[in-house]
Formats: sequence, C-alpha cells, structure tokens
Amino acid sequence: MDVDPSLVRAVQRGERGAMDDLIRATYADVYALARRLLADPSDAADATQEVYVRVVRSVLGFRGESSFGTWLHRVTVNVCSTMLTKRGDVRARGQSAGVLEMDVDLVDPAPDPASRAETADLAARTARALDTLPEDAREVVVLRDVQGLSTKEAAQVLGISEGAVKVRLHRAHARLRELVGT
Repeated sequence: MDVDPSLVRAVQRGERGAMDDLIRATYADVYALARRLLADPSDAADATQEVYVRVVRSVLGFRGESSFGTWLHRVTVNVCSTMLTKRGDVRARGQSAGVLEMDVDLVDPAPDPASRAETADLAARTARALDTLPEDAREVVVLRDVQGLSTKEAAQVLGISEGAVKVRLHRAHARLRELVGT
C-alpha cells in the first residue's frame, strides 16, 4: 500500500478533499486485506468502513515512524482481529474451514484445459486451506504472500519481531502444504 506522504500531510492539515483522495487511493487495498482476513465480503465491507472511521480519528496522531501504508495495514489487521473475536467465529480459532475466494490472477502458460483446471483446483484448495489456519498464521501469510509485504513490514504491521514473522510463516507454509497435499 503505497501512499504519497504529501497526501497524508494534507489530510493532517485538514485540506479540503484530502481525506477523500486518501480513501480513494487506499480503499481497494484495505478492502482486499479485510476480505482475505475475514473471508466474508459483507464483514470485509464493514471492517473497511471501521478502518476509515479509525483513520479519521487517528490520522493526526500518525507520526510517520513507519510508512503510512504500514500503519494502515496495522489498523486494518486490528479491526479484522477485533471483528473475528467479537463474532466468536470458530474460524478465528482455526477450527473450521470457511470459503475464501482468493483474488489472484493465475497466469497459466499451458493453454490446455486440463492444466487450467488443475491450476484452478489448486487455487481453490489453497484458499480453503488458508481459511482454516489460525488467525495469527493466516495474517502473516496474507501480509507476506498475498499482499507482498517484506518481513520487516509484516513485523511492523503485526507488532512482532521479524524472527516471529519468519517462524509463523514457516509453520503456516508447512501446514498449508499438509492441507493442500502438495
């Protein structure tokens, strides 16, 4: 999530239209992250709205110690974590599979239908497996593998050490391999 620092400063100064521009610039990324973490489009929409309520309330306190994108990721993860806890969803404890549609463009160089079907099946199994992971493991996989954050950025977003990110990611990958059967 790349956000122009001058836009953030404009929001902090209260410039007319700056908050709208900030929301437009980041909305798709915030919603996509919430969608992946919550595995429900309606909950993701609610979470996205709550993220921006918190941004409006807290943006003046943003000190720039990390990038605004990292801060916004952290806010989004916190909102989603709170929603999972409040709804008491068993997925928050990793005990039940749900449906998670991954928004990935699978580029299959093999033009034959069998290869494309196999790739689609693998993507569907991976999405289902990801949804069964405990919340802390799912968060690190989404941030690193889906959102493309570096280990350092993921650690900042999650408020943990880089080593902890690496350990969680390693364990999550191992569990995904077991679940997917690859």
